[in-house]
Amino acid sequence: GSTLMIPAVLFPVTREMELYDEEQFGPVVPVAEYDDVGEVLRYAREGRYGQQASIFTSGDDEETVASLVDAFSTVFGKVNVNSQCGRSPDSLPFSGRRSSAMGVMSVTEALREFSIPTVVSYKEDGGGVNGKILEGVRRRSNFMAEV
Repeated sequence: GSTLMIPAVLFPVTREMELYDEEQFGPVVPVAEYDDVGEVLRYAREGRYGQQASIFTSGDDEETVASLVDAFSTVFGKVNVNSQCGRSPDSLPFSGRRSSAMGVMSVTEALREFSIPTVVSYKEDGGGVNGKILEGVRRRSNFMAEV
């Protein structure tokens, strides 16, 4: 058996439908129509969820796309341009906002999340013994990294 699931595309989805305001985790693609960009921005600001958004464009209105990217960057964890929403925590940070938030997921963030930080401290002595020791230790240490 195949694990491929073909999504159900639902159109038109209207404000009166429960699906309009619910976050989906199944193979469902709800499509809503908007009369103007202001409606889209209002929906984004008023919505409960903020994982990802996709903007599809033919490329003839860069100003509108730029304004959407700017507005969406404060609402959604990932903004896709001419590509569908998708997970990519191995190559990009993956985060959500509002009720979609679980923190940031990526290889780097996972290492930070599951690590216990340790601080190495020393007194500045103007290039004296402490500075020389620290430079030598920094070159040889597998632990010390710039923060």
